Amino acid sequence: MHLLFLAGIGNSGPGHWQYQWYMASENVSWLEHSDWDNPVMEAWLSDLESFLEKRDEPVVVVAHSLGCVLFTEWLQRTQNKEKIAGAFLVAMPDVLDPKFPAQVHNFRNLSETQQCCPAVVITSDNDPFGTAEHAQHQAKKLNVPLLNIGPVGHINAQSGLNGWAEGKALLADLIARIECITSSPENQTVS
Repeated sequence: MHLLFLAGIGNSGPGHWQYQWYMASENVSWLEHSDWDNPVMEAWLSDLESFLEKRDEPVVVVAHSLGCVLFTEWLQRTQNKEKIAGAFLVAMPDVLDPKFPAQVHNFRNLSETQQCCPAVVITSDNDPFGTAEHAQHQAKKLNVPLLNIGPVGHINAQSGLNGWAEGKALLADLIARIECITSSPENQTVS
């Protein structure tokens, strides 16, 4: 499995678990954008679609914050859902919340149910950019489980998680579930 890291507004720096996982892992990519501080949905979607068009192996998205919204927007628009084997969605923000950065253009929360790959949405009790109830609503729209990891804010560098070992174990569980699904007899082709 190839891990694709989708960071949020401002990007994820060295103190962020997402960046630390990326630096310590093999077979990974970091989706880059020309403007991290003034994100435009169409530009970010184009970056994601361009990346996925070039991949042949299964991709597991590891998204944080606005990266989650980018993934769900892509999911609503794409005809290529088979490109993604799974999604690990952390700290999904409510882009309509007045506390969320105002420079976000054309990003939107899920409003309709979407067919999704094996995935998990992870939230906290006190995320300033999206309530646990909002995360629950988004997880229901994707028909995937929600895990609340307690009062750790936006699950970022300021949360004091360091390398976030618990999160790594949750990602490993998701990957094991994906591998189990893809290796099941009904998913095997006969030549």
